Amino acid sequence: MERTDTTALNKIQKFFSSKRTKLGFSFISLGYLWFLSWVAWLTFAYHFVYNNAAVVFLMYTFINVMFTIVMVYTRRQIITKIVTLALHLCVLVMLIYGFGNWFLILPPFLTAAVVFFASGVSESLKVVLGTIYLLLFVLAFLAYVTLQNLTIQIPFKMELNLREQPQVEIDYDEGLLDGGQPPFRLIAYVDPETKVTRTESFYIERTDLDKTMWNLKCERVFGGVKAGALKHGSEYVLKWVAPDKLWFDGRLIEIDEDGQIITGDNDDDFHETEILDEA
Repeated sequence: MERTDTTALNKIQKFFSSKRTKLGFSFISLGYLWFLSWVAWLTFAYHFVYNNAAVVFLMYTFINVMFTIVMVYTRRQIITKIVTLALHLCVLVMLIYGFGNWFLILPPFLTAAVVFFASGVSESLKVVLGTIYLLLFVLAFLAYVTLQNLTIQIPFKMELNLREQPQVEIDYDEGLLDGGQPPFRLIAYVDPETKVTRTESFYIERTDLDKTMWNLKCERVFGGVKAGALKHGSEYVLKWVAPDKLWFDGRLIEIDEDGQIITGDNDDDFHETEILDEA
């Protein structure tokens, strides 16, 4: 019985020591590059809303650990070597557009670091690329700190400001939506308290581009259109008078199906009473 077990163990060891086996497993690293590129895109273009952040973090960490094991196992394969050198660019995008969201950044950052130092590329190349990557990460950190001190908004993702959904009245018949959600939402980005004159910047976002996953909802930010800005704490009136028409503090804003503003009238022909009657 002991001899049989030893033979089976030797077969398993021989199977995983085979170059063909390692080459086959190295293709999994391409899947990780795709996965990390997808997460980087979500970080860039979406805002995350968690139903259960702890569960999402555990699953996300588990996925990164599994890919780390596979990539260390196949570290001397050419496919894994190439993927190893590209991972840091994905992490850099996540660092810039998701700075502060550490539970999203740290697992792939550690994975990229481990497989980079364990990879089969030459030591001289590791030194050169490691220096370049380190400089890029330092520059990204300095850029974020500078933007935070200047309270400049990062394009498409204004994580430096507080994102919140303002109080918006709905005057149209909700039956027009046939039980579905409104095609657009209004989001306010409030300046940090450190800014002397605080404003609220309002953006219109499409809801049909949102992604709903397990315990996670990704609200599309990229492509949002600015409706206007108002002084923080001031009184204003915001009303959806139709699924594609917003009454924005005395101004009618009409939106096309792509989420772009096609009218923003402030003429005497448009009065709040007439608009509400039409709705």
